[in-house]
Amino acid sequence: MGRKTRDTSRMIKHSLQLPLTAVTVRRRLCEANLFSRIPRKVPLLQKRHVQKRLQFAKEHINWPKEKWRNILWTDESKIVLFGSRGHRPCVRRPSNSEFKPQYTLKTMKHDGASIMVWACFSSSGVGPIYRIPGIVDQFVYVKILEEVMLPYAEEDMPLKWVFQQDNDPKHTSRRAKSWFQTNKINFKMRVKSFCNSGVFYLVNFAQLSRLCGGTRMFV
Repeated sequence: MGRKTRDTSRMIKHSLQLPLTAVTVRRRLCEANLFSRIPRKVPLLQKRHVQKRLQFAKEHINWPKEKWRNILWTDESKIVLFGSRGHRPCVRRPSNSEFKPQYTLKTMKHDGASIMVWACFSSSGVGPIYRIPGIVDQFVYVKILEEVMLPYAEEDMPLKWVFQQDNDPKHTSRRAKSWFQTNKINFKMRVKSFCNSGVFYLVNFAQLSRLCGGTRMFV
């Protein structure tokens, strides 16, 4: 996030040595459609991640809606139970520009009170959520596929459904590949970190509400 976009009206007044009050500076910024807002949090992506995302988008840009309805999106997600108690930054930006890189707050994985869950969703909504008690390895992953994912897919997904996962090592392990072959499941790989933006952030809200309400939650 650019330093200048985070400057407060008082900082701008002092840096430019303006003979004005901070209130006047703030008023002029608002008149220029530069309001103080909390920045959107987005994953910190490397250049190769951006290129792979763009490639994925180009390859699927002409997919019809019917094809997308057959996709079962899946992934593991770390849910932080308690947010940071530190200073909450603000950014000055125009309206409808919250996802422009210079106005966002880049995030990385961090320690803290959290739980790890596996979840899935499709065009019909959010599927079951499985709370993972420990580390996710290939054995735990196949167990989730067998006991949580497959029963849901056979009951709620269309006849010709397609399983979607990223290329995480546990997802592409020999054990996982063997399980897919044995169960004759059609699957597609997506680039890692692709779904950590947008759609899976939306799913996190559903996850949190279900964790509180206990609906279709597997422990």
